Amino acid sequence: MNRLYDYHDNKEELVKQILKEKDSIKVTQSIPKTLQRDYQIARTLDNYLEDYFKIHSQSQSISNFDQEIDKILDQFIKEVINGTYQEKDKFRKGSNIKKKKFKNIFEFSKSENLYLSNIYTRFISENLGHKLEDIANLSNNVYVPDKELGISIKGIDLIIYDQGLIKYTQLKTKKDTLTGSQKDRSIAELSIHPYSIFAAALNMGNSLTVSKKSVENYNIEVLVGNSFWSLINLDYDLILNKIAKAIKLLDKKLYS
Repeated sequence: MNRLYDYHDNKEELVKQILKEKDSIKVTQSIPKTLQRDYQIARTLDNYLEDYFKIHSQSQSISNFDQEIDKILDQFIKEVINGTYQEKDKFRKGSNIKKKKFKNIFEFSKSENLYLSNIYTRFISENLGHKLEDIANLSNNVYVPDKELGISIKGIDLIIYDQGLIKYTQLKTKKDTLTGSQKDRSIAELSIHPYSIFAAALNMGNSLTVSKKSVENYNIEVLVGNSFWSLINLDYDLILNKIAKAIKLLDKKLYS
């Protein structure tokens, strides 16, 4: 049988082979039915990633790391401005229409800035979460199956190669991004993998919903801020300062 890495130059065929070989993976009774397909895909993907990381993790670090982050954050700023301006335009057009139902008192009172503030911060936070994944993907020790192959694995945003181990990772923007009601689902999604990580990209927010104590029986690592970024050999302080600069620029553009 050919190694999956033999199809590396043909992503379409690689996906075809992964989906074909997954059916040969035996699933234990401990794996929930809703996650069995994800388990099979991940264990098949492991075979490909072993070869992939042996080759790519040895590559030299990106020399133009600064510029690559800037490109990602420039795109972040463009997307946020376009999206928020659309929301502003929608609000202004809606203000000229007689309504019987309103989302909140801010819409009823036609208080544009107060109505849009919550929408702006939510939109920015969601977009930033995706851009943090893009920044993490600059590391030679990171693989994003959804981006690379169009294959999604429930609860997994990226895969990290750490000292010969393949670790399936769920990445949140900050410590309290995850709500309490989502904790059990996240633990279930991560616990089906031999090695996994629950990570918060920014060391901000209230205490972690998924704490080290809550996952001590599942071989799940919990990493926050610098401990996450240093694992993939990226500079947390540099990333944090560049994000802060982008947010400050957005603040000026949106409220000036």
